[in-house]
Amino acid sequence: MTPVEALPRLAAYYDSNRKGYWIPDRSGNWLDVNESSLRRHLKASGLATDTKRGELVSEVEAALNDYQLESSVAFAGPLAGYSKGIIEASGKRILVTTSPRLIEPANGSFPLLTKLMENLFCDPDADQRPYVLGWLKVALESLRAGIRRPGQAIAMAGPRDSGKSLLQNLITEMLGGRAAKPYRYMSGKTTFNADLFGAEHLMVEDECGSTDLRPRREFGTRIKDFTVNEVQSCHAKGREALSLRPFWRVSISLNDEPENLMILPPIDESLSDKLMLLRTHRGDMPMPTDSNEGRSAFWAALIAELPAFIGSLLRWQIPNELRSQRFGIATFQHPHLLDAIDDLSPELRLLSLIDGVIFAGASAAAGPMVLTAEGIESRLLNSQMSYEARRLFSWNNACGTYLGRLAKKQPKRVQSPSRSEWCLCPNGHRPAATIEK
Repeated sequence: MTPVEALPRLAAYYDSNRKGYWIPDRSGNWLDVNESSLRRHLKASGLATDTKRGELVSEVEAALNDYQLESSVAFAGPLAGYSKGIIEASGKRILVTTSPRLIEPANGSFPLLTKLMENLFCDPDADQRPYVLGWLKVALESLRAGIRRPGQAIAMAGPRDSGKSLLQNLITEMLGGRAAKPYRYMSGKTTFNADLFGAEHLMVEDECGSTDLRPRREFGTRIKDFTVNEVQSCHAKGREALSLRPFWRVSISLNDEPENLMILPPIDESLSDKLMLLRTHRGDMPMPTDSNEGRSAFWAALIAELPAFIGSLLRWQIPNELRSQRFGIATFQHPHLLDAIDDLSPELRLLSLIDGVIFAGASAAAGPMVLTAEGIESRLLNSQMSYEARRLFSWNNACGTYLGRLAKKQPKRVQSPSRSEWCLCPNGHRPAATIEK
């Protein structure tokens, strides 16, 4: 038996990405240390630092070699949805260094949370609370069972100071106490996303909207990716990307002014089932919040209600008519918000440009006009609206794609009499079923 094997081995792992080591701290979590620190801990555990007669390396050096050759990990850190310990992902050994802090369900009442949900989601057009509760229930059951079930992103739009961000912070507590800010990555401002993998809750909160369609499209693409794709590429700056399977839920809060709604992507068929759109309202908070002390007391009272709320939520059954085979809960999109987002969609912006250029000064009695997509694009690019047109036509065949969407959304205004031509009609004029050139 070698001298190293004769002594209790200090638990440690070699991080091949960071070129460092991980050892357990006294609370049971894992601590990132360099080789010099690990040598000190190994010495304290009884291993010798000097080379004995007949040995090529010291006991400490032999232990370091063993860690690198036998106990290396491809990734180490918190990983959303996993308890601390060793797991395998994509055929590689992973060290999860901390666990989510899950709240144990209990019996009891939760009047403050009930009132907060009522204030936010009781709408004259629809009671949205069952959708929020269903979304939370599916997320909690999936997280607690260690099952990766897809879940929609949930977007809450409404007036300032209505409690949207407060609810997001409560969602963080319910999903394990860890949140990350994904918007820079989701909008294409960075390609690095490793910081997101340590949090179950990805929280987009009061971000500045953009009239540029590119970040909005990128945001929509990431929503689709985060909500339904189980495998995600974890990429830290200066390190090799690694495929992992995090548990993520995405929430978005924003004010309902047009400039704030610009953060949301255009809602197309591929996104419509993956994004909840909830209209929130402002009501009187159930406790005073006009001072720091009052806000702290209110938060503490809400936290105290979470065990009972979670217990009730886990016992509650989603109504049959609201169930979804894929997501567990059906997707709801408030019609008021859909109308507002449609007003910001690129196809309706194109229609606005067509009205401002091609039909400038035309009356409702004016006849329809038949043009190719290239002809429409050329007219707009060579008009006084050229700046807006260039921003709209930022990729090949954008004009034809948007015309196709308009033909579905606005059939009174746009039709396709042939594969290569489009029939455009002034506002208020209904085109004939067939238009001859």
